[in-house]
This record gives sequence, C-alpha cells and structure tokens, in this order.
Amino acid sequence: MIVLILLTVLIVFLVSFVTKQYTYWNQFDIPHLKAKFPFGNLELVTKQQRSFGTAIYDIYNGSKERILGFYMFFKPALLIRDPVLIKSVLATDFANFHDRGIYVDANRDPMSANLFSLEGEEWKNLRTRLTPAFTSGKLKGMFENIKGIGNNLINFMESKANEQAIIEIRDISIRYVTDCLAMIAFGQEGISSIDNPEHEFLVNAKRYNEDKNLLDMVRRISIFICPGLLKILKIKGLPPFMEKFCLDMVTKTIQYRETNNVVRKDLMQYLIQLRNNSTSQIDDWKIKSSAKGSKSLSYEEIAANIYIFYIAGAESSSSTIAYMLYELARNQELMKRAKTDVQDTLAKHNGEITYESIKDMQFIDLCVKEILRKYPALPIMNRECTKDYKVPDMDFVIKKGTAVVISILGISRDEEIFPNAESFDPDRFSSDRMDYDADMFMPFGIGPRNCLAYRMGLIMVKVAVVMLLKKFKFEAVCHDELEFDYGSVVLLPKEGTCKIKIMKEEEN
Repeated sequence: MIVLILLTVLIVFLVSFVTKQYTYWNQFDIPHLKAKFPFGNLELVTKQQRSFGTAIYDIYNGSKERILGFYMFFKPALLIRDPVLIKSVLATDFANFHDRGIYVDANRDPMSANLFSLEGEEWKNLRTRLTPAFTSGKLKGMFENIKGIGNNLINFMESKANEQAIIEIRDISIRYVTDCLAMIAFGQEGISSIDNPEHEFLVNAKRYNEDKNLLDMVRRISIFICPGLLKILKIKGLPPFMEKFCLDMVTKTIQYRETNNVVRKDLMQYLIQLRNNSTSQIDDWKIKSSAKGSKSLSYEEIAANIYIFYIAGAESSSSTIAYMLYELARNQELMKRAKTDVQDTLAKHNGEITYESIKDMQFIDLCVKEILRKYPALPIMNRECTKDYKVPDMDFVIKKGTAVVISILGISRDEEIFPNAESFDPDRFSSDRMDYDADMFMPFGIGPRNCLAYRMGLIMVKVAVVMLLKKFKFEAVCHDELEFDYGSVVLLPKEGTCKIKIMKEEEN
C-alpha cells in the first residue's frame, strides 16, 4: 500500500513538473513553440539527425519573430533573432547576461572550472589573469613554433601532391592543429600526429568527440541543458580518460619545467608564471618570482583551461582550414586571387612567412572572415539571464534564470543580414563594399565574454593555409555544398565529405 502511494505521488509530481515546464511560455504574450514530450523542440538531436546548433538553426529559420520561446527538452529557453537585442544581450547589457548557465562545479569537479563555464566574479578574475597570454607580443613568441608544425605539414603533403592524390582535408588539418596545440598549449615538443594518426593527442581528441554511449550522451546534453542533473548524479563534466590525460600531461610538464628551470615560448609557460605568482612584461617569458609553497593556480585549474583550448581549438581551427581550402578549390578564380595575395605579400617580406607578412595578406584575411561567416565554428551562443531584464520596446521581462540562445549560424546565413548569404563571397568584407550588418559578424562572440584565444586560432589557420597555397595547387572533387556532422556541438563537416585534389605548383 505504501509503495502504491509513493508511486502515485511520484507520478503526480512528474506530471505536474512536465505540465509546468511545457506551459511556461503560455503565461507570456510572446510567440512560442509547442513542446513535444520528452524532447521539447529538440527531438531530432536525440536521433542524431541534427546537431544542437543546426536544430537551433532550424528554429531560427522557422520564425521571423524578434524573440521566440521554445523548449530544450524540459528547459524553457528563449531564442533571440533581433540584431539590436542580440547586441544588448552580448555586450551593451552584459551585466544582465554575464553567465552561460552551463555545468560548473569547482569544488567537486575542478576540471569543470574553466574560462568557458565559470560564472560571475570567478569568471571575471580568471579572464583578467589569462588575457595577457594572448597579447601580440606573446603570439609573436609562439609564431615560430606554429610555423615549425606548418613545415611538418608541408613535408607530409609533398608525397600526396606528387601522387596528385585526393585528400580528406579535414582529417589532415586536425592533425596539424592537434600538433600545434600539443606544443603551444601542453608544452610538448616532438609530437607529430601529422605523421602518426595513432598518437595519443589525436586519438584522445577524436575519442572525446566520437564516443556515443549513453553516459556520454547524458553528459553532453546535461552540460548545456540540465547542469543540475550532473551534480545530482555526481557525474563529472569530462569522461575519466580525458580528465586523466589532460591532468597527467599538465602535471608532468609543469614539474619538469619547474625542476629544470626550462623556459619556452608557449601558453603553458605563461600559466606556469601565473602559478608562481610571477609578473612579467609582454615579451618576457621567464619566471620572475616563486613563492615557495604558495601557488596561485593548481594543476587542476591549469589543466581545466588547457583542455578547453585543446578541444575547442582542435575542432574550430581545423574545420576552418578545411572549409576554406574546400571553398577555394570550388572557385578557382578566388583560389588564384588568394595565391596572388600570398605571393605578392611574401615578395614584400623577403619571401619569409612571418607574423607580420601573414598579417599583411588582405585577401587571405577576407577569405578567412567569409569562412567564419558561412561556417561559424560554434553555431550557437548561450547565456543565462542573471538579473530580470525588460526587453526594450516590448511589454516583456526576461526573468532571472532564463536560458537565452542565439543562433550564430542562423544570423550568418540570414539574407536580411548578409545578402546572398549562401554564397562564398570574401569581397563582402572589403572596405569599399561591406553590404552587411557589421555588428552581426561575430564568429568569436562580441562583448566581454568573446573568445579570448581567437587570435591564436587565426594564426594557426592562416599559417596552414598560406603555406599550403604557396606550395601546392588544389582542385575540387565535388562542387556540392558540404554536409555537417550532427554528432558535434561545433559545426564540423561530415566525415569523408571534405575532399579535394592536391598537386604540385608549377615552378616559375
């Protein structure tokens, strides 16, 4: 009898909870979608027929409203489509939306306490401390390391070009980016997944993105949609293998450098400086001071942030390289202009690929911007309302705790914001044209919470593209629009679809 009563109470509670959640937007006079149990408006995500980002893109395209209520499984959320309101949320009224509202549990799960997920003052303090790691001076110091990996990439591609091979450029670009991040983030030398696709740095990154077991699906969905569930179930944000890999690698590197007084120009070196309470000038990589027994960053805190640069950087930068070479291969006129830009600019810099020469390549820069517009690496941005917010020109208040979602992919392919949005047209960004809403070009976000490491990512992309265009020719195998991988949060090309033909460039 008691069991029956408890079961009845549980059923009543669940029905009441679901009803309350799925009628949340009914109480407001705003347009909203009807939820479907138990997926809300994200059924195709669970079936892996759409990724989270492309599902939000579909919702964006299905409406013309400034704001639209919808449901992420049981969680009411608000999609914002209006450019002025988007800018307010991300920048102007940032104080009302300063958190992402995703999983973080610094005490129980210190590896979750990274720059992407931290909230409030903890995020602000860490952001302030990490910002000097990405100044022009620090990036120049890292440049030669990245260029060295680029040379490895060229050596690997030589045999492919000799054979006039058809290559899967996304597979090769992620090897290059993984090696770059192994060196400048983890501080590891001699890593070459370019030559060895079974290297642990590449294998672990792929395993992290490809694992599809039930626990990993719960983990991935809950991080963004139901972070409280992970805390209740005592599930950590990272799979055990990834946590161990990052923490072990970071611990060994720090201990080796501190014991042997090793100084290298990379991100790890700057984090060691922070750990040792160092203060340094922009171009100074040495540890200025070390208060014995007093460390301002733990191994876990450093590993948590290295992990973010490792996973996010590997996916975003490698896909950007792949998309760019694919689009240029499909349009040989644009390919010719890109090659000319590389050749003419290098001629002004004694033929040397340097931080300055790459910065001077104007058409290459336009191409990269257009790739980031058409294929934004992170197709959505999410925020949590941290203080009740009255929407301008509307009789509606976004309540504290409301999940707010912005479809970067939707905005980037909206004809009213970017005319002829489906086309790859680098000239839209030229100074004498710019026929788009400049405020809505935000592949790295805008406002205080934009991507801190985006310039480092751009350097990795441009070094690879420039070195490849200087040395080789590329032709399209297929002229179709690329399909996307629906198993990833990041906008990745579907495996096996990003194919192009590589050939040796004729000698002048």
